[in-house]
Amino acid sequence: MECPTCGLASPPGSLKCDCGYDFKTSQPSEMPGWPINTAWTQRLAASWSMFWPALFGLLIMGYLVANLTAISLVGPFVFLIIQALLTPRLVRKKYRSFRVYVVRHDGQKDRKLSMREGALISLWILSPQIAVILLVSVLGWVLSSKLPPETIRSIGSLSLWVRVLWAGPYGIDLALRAQYADFRLQAYAQKY
Repeated sequence: MECPTCGLASPPGSLKCDCGYDFKTSQPSEMPGWPINTAWTQRLAASWSMFWPALFGLLIMGYLVANLTAISLVGPFVFLIIQALLTPRLVRKKYRSFRVYVVRHDGQKDRKLSMREGALISLWILSPQIAVILLVSVLGWVLSSKLPPETIRSIGSLSLWVRVLWAGPYGIDLALRAQYADFRLQAYAQKY
């Protein structure tokens, strides 16, 4: 028999399709899709959904505050704070090929986070970025007398790409695999 939701052929007598459609009640699943382990591109998309608004906020702050020294000192912290505030976006956003759900200890699934849950998740998401920022800061401080200023600035620019392409997706992966006390995060594939 063929599923009217996704078109997948299922064996005769199947109760549910892989997409969650219930053949017995002829109802689509409340939560379409199936659990997946996210690919790097999916984790990059999830990370980018929090990264770009934080970057935009930092650029606005740079425009409003003309003091470059102040921005260079507090900019990374402001950037991380904005990203932490955007953590609920991870479960609210409808990504093209997947959705992230909060699975409660009783099996209930939803797409809402409490402030405490968002804070716990943001620690996992931001920890690789914090490590990269600290590593680059220490390298810049140690090498500042040995390398020209242009090279030090290039290392800073490179660190931004490392945070976008590696630390952000890795932080999303850590948050999805983490074992929280009364919930967990699960990515579900979506038909599109």
